[in-house]
Amino acid sequence: MLWPAQPPFTVREVVVACSAWLKKYGYADRVDEHLLGLVALEDGYRKAGNLGTLHSFLMAERIEQTNHEDRAMFEETYGQAMVDRAPGRRLYDALKALAVDARCPLCGVQAVAQVDHHAPKDKFPLFALTPLNLVAVCGICNQAKSNTFDQELSRAEIHPYFDDLGAERWLFAHIDGAAGGVAVFQAKPPGTWPLIKAARLRRHFTKYHLADRYRVEAGHALSIRKRKDTRTLEESGPVELRGQLLADAGEYVDYNPNSWQAALVFALADSSWYLNGGMRDI
Repeated sequence: MLWPAQPPFTVREVVVACSAWLKKYGYADRVDEHLLGLVALEDGYRKAGNLGTLHSFLMAERIEQTNHEDRAMFEETYGQAMVDRAPGRRLYDALKALAVDARCPLCGVQAVAQVDHHAPKDKFPLFALTPLNLVAVCGICNQAKSNTFDQELSRAEIHPYFDDLGAERWLFAHIDGAAGGVAVFQAKPPGTWPLIKAARLRRHFTKYHLADRYRVEAGHALSIRKRKDTRTLEESGPVELRGQLLADAGEYVDYNPNSWQAALVFALADSSWYLNGGMRDI
């Protein structure tokens, strides 16, 4: 999972991009009445995100925004003017383009396909057009997240624009030789992390079914690399094979220390079953 950069445009720019549609459907004056408030809320959102207090900020806003009288207008503006029509669509596509390698930041596996509202628009309609609240994700993760907003901090959604997971390894795997070389993935946050941060990561790992999804990806990767590793084992022995695996893992770590690829190859290097020819049974 690699985090995208924050959007380089603001809610004011989104409203301007949607202005022709807003005028056509009679919403322009009403949205203009909200604009200064939307800008102020965007500033509060950014400040809270940078301070690590976004969940508290959203909890307070949820009380104010639930059942807001203009909820339907903002939801329609997002769906019709930003998603379906240019020039709003250009900003929607720009959000998708922020994803690193076009991969979903929530899983790191699938290509981005949609834009998700971190704070769901049905509960937070005044953030429906706020770029900082819009994150490009894959369809699988978007469906898993749905429109939920958990009020318990330890279960709060990770926000790719603000939550810093650092460079320490937290994704690990081991190889189950008895099961034919299945890679079993686990999220193990560093002991130095605050308990809430660790709990949120574990929740994320479970909610998005990352162990299962990484296992499937790993199975395909193992089918590809087993020929190379078998040849290294036969020509140079298990010590040389382990050295090659560690070198490969290091390259993955240089790019992303918590990629499923890095966790997989480290696990292979630590598996006596694999190092002694287990790959032949894959």
